[in-house]
Amino acid sequence: MPYRLTPRMIQAFREDLTRYHALFTGGRCQAWEQEELLTRAINSDHKTKHHARWTEGGHDDYADIEVRINGSTIGIQVKSGQVQPRNETLSLSGHRLTRFNGDFESISKYLNEKTVDIISIPYRKLDTQQGRQHEYTIRYIDIEKLTGVFPEQWEQHGSHYQQENYHGVLFKLVPRMSWQIWWKIPLIETEQAAQFVI
Repeated sequence: MPYRLTPRMIQAFREDLTRYHALFTGGRCQAWEQEELLTRAINSDHKTKHHARWTEGGHDDYADIEVRINGSTIGIQVKSGQVQPRNETLSLSGHRLTRFNGDFESISKYLNEKTVDIISIPYRKLDTQQGRQHEYTIRYIDIEKLTGVFPEQWEQHGSHYQQENYHGVLFKLVPRMSWQIWWKIPLIETEQAAQFVI
């Protein structure tokens, strides 16, 4: 089960985003900034006794944030993502897999190894009569939903390869982008925790 933010953590995150947009009105809070703000938010709820640690500039496959709870460590990856309302999916980008040299066996094995769950924070810019506003959503993604690919099932589609798993998640490998993996996840396979407009 993915790590869950408490209502206090979500409120602290929203307050920090509000302060951020009071300074920067142009666009979204970037992914690395979200990681730091989420770390602050987790540490803000003293009742939980969860202690989060974020490493600036880290590109660990394992986790962006590590949370210690009663002597155990839970890893979280933070990804922004983009919701596609028309087909009710969430698009996320993953790691570049150049190191596997296009070997679908190794790539599939890597993708099927469960690592850590994801907190996705999709963003939408809203230009209204009141001026520019910023919509953020917090969604939990169980890493189990991003497994179940097979080496022999990658099909070439133009300049990329793709396949769909048993959860309806579309996996797309893009060689020209250093073999980066992209996921298109049905929203029904994610859990929405909060949505707010700043």
